[in-house]
Amino acid sequence: MAFVKTVFSGALLLTLTACAGTYHSYIDNLQLAFAKSEDVQLSLTEVLNAPSDLLYVKHGERAVAAMALYYIEAGQHKWISADNALLVMEQGRLVRTLGFSNDLLYLTNTTADPLRNSDKISADSSWLRLADWQSGEYGYGLRSRFEVIPGQTLEFFQQPLQTTLVVEHVQYENKSAYLRFDDSWQNRFWFDTASGTLIKSEQTLAPFWQPLTMTYISRIARLIPTVDAAAAQGSDDAK
Repeated sequence: MAFVKTVFSGALLLTLTACAGTYHSYIDNLQLAFAKSEDVQLSLTEVLNAPSDLLYVKHGERAVAAMALYYIEAGQHKWISADNALLVMEQGRLVRTLGFSNDLLYLTNTTADPLRNSDKISADSSWLRLADWQSGEYGYGLRSRFEVIPGQTLEFFQQPLQTTLVVEHVQYENKSAYLRFDDSWQNRFWFDTASGTLIKSEQTLAPFWQPLTMTYISRIARLIPTVDAAAAQGSDDAK
């Protein structure tokens, strides 16, 4: 997939500004690389050579798509897809969406999110915030408690990574304006045990949302030794 590198080389220049024209040009470039119905799957070399960080995203039953890191502003990472979707995250937490059937518009109290200090999360950790939704629901309370499960192995590029899983148990506090049968759910966050880096998450924003599974494939690629590095290490060990 040599064209991926070419597309992202051009797209990297577009990330330097956040004007509307740049946004649409960036979208056009992503469509050239990722406009497909099957799961996106890039090699380790392709991910490492991409000048912009990449994120794999699976939304419900849809195919796995790739999103690129478009902008970092005020501690928020903004990821963009080929079909105009935008995910805004703080420390791996989704705080705003654009391009979905019922977008998350705003989330309060993000500075108190335990994910900001993941190494200090315990069974005593909790978090309360309010959410605003495009459908007209405003100020809806979400309360979370947390569970830490160490020793979880995930495999990427045929290489195992040891992770610590943080399970977030979320409760919808308000009485909904719409008929719903479930007011609680779980979010999951996998942190690389050695570095503390968030490498994967599964987030359901509300009962009416399908889960979003996000894999930080560029971060993962940087955590996995390249073939050359591994060969060099083997040579050093032989001395």
